[in-house]
Amino acid sequence: MLGLFIFLFSLLTAFCWWRLVRAREKARFAARVACKQHGLVLMDDTVVLDSLDTREWRGKRHIGLRYRFDFAHNGILNKGGQVLISPTRQALVVIKTSEGQLIETI
Repeated sequence: MLGLFIFLFSLLTAFCWWRLVRAREKARFAARVACKQHGLVLMDDTVVLDSLDTREWRGKRHIGLRYRFDFAHNGILNKGGQVLISPTRQALVVIKTSEGQLIETI
């Protein structure tokens, strides 16, 4: 019985890890595309998981992931980029620059 529990726990852990890796790749792609569209440079081509929260959409609760990233604008490093990932919606990219806030759905 203990062996079955360990197997199921390992399977669940592997599934959660796989979903997080896929979400991170989706966030990185969205950040890269949004930065390229606005003439910005995504620093280190990376995103970092910032927070995990639940959101209600169409009467169901879903886990949402918030990633943050750094970008360069006119050669100056900025730390105001976020990507919001939800399994039911497209990625939402929010970039705060000195000229204002840019919001993209990718």
